[in-house]
Amino acid sequence: MDGFIDIHSHVIPCVDDGSQSIEQSVKMLEIAASEGISTIIATPHQKADRRCVTPEGIVKRIEILQKKADELKIPVKLFPGNEIFYRHGLAELLEQGKIRTLADSHYVLIEFLPGEDYAYIRDAIGRVASFGYWPVVAHVERYVNVIKDMEKAERLKEDAGCYFQVNASSVVGDQGFAAKTVVKKLLKAGLVDFVGTDAHSDGSRAPRLRKCAGYLEKKYGETMAGKLMRENAEAVLEDRVL
Repeated sequence: MDGFIDIHSHVIPCVDDGSQSIEQSVKMLEIAASEGISTIIATPHQKADRRCVTPEGIVKRIEILQKKADELKIPVKLFPGNEIFYRHGLAELLEQGKIRTLADSHYVLIEFLPGEDYAYIRDAIGRVASFGYWPVVAHVERYVNVIKDMEKAERLKEDAGCYFQVNASSVVGDQGFAAKTVVKKLLKAGLVDFVGTDAHSDGSRAPRLRKCAGYLEKKYGETMAGKLMRENAEAVLEDRVL
């Protein structure tokens, strides 16, 4: 299986704790292509307490990186996005165009503190959804108050109207046994919508999906693997509801 779409990546150079140079970004793209990734939504961190790259700056940097990739014949297509640390007023900032959605769609990638209260996460996501956006909870396996009870996790999706993204490294156990166990429960319950790399470098946090794809195919079948690695992400690029 090839043609994976990665909706969570810190591949843009010198804007956050991800790639630290254009050279490293190119290496990340080369790895991504070798892993069967054809499309990446670049999602630099967007946090209220630090200086972040602007929406226009993201597009500008993607154009530079895409041109470099095309020159080197690296077959990866880039789209703009943000990984947004939730704060009050987020929906209004999205409305004003001050923060990017995923590939200019209605999908929004949102993260929280790992120990954040369940009610806070539910209310936050519900507020963003009430403005007509489709929230995607980034690396949901990290939020202990969401995943300690699968019924709670299911209720969050139903009540707040959101989607769940998990990291490929958590699926295959590279983040430890606890993370893998949690993701396994989420997958078994059918609660996962997207698998992303959350890549930050060309080293230990490189954009790798092939091992994860093989695991998902073996454990859950080719149809489910295809949905989580490509087909659901196509809905993001086409701006349609899953």
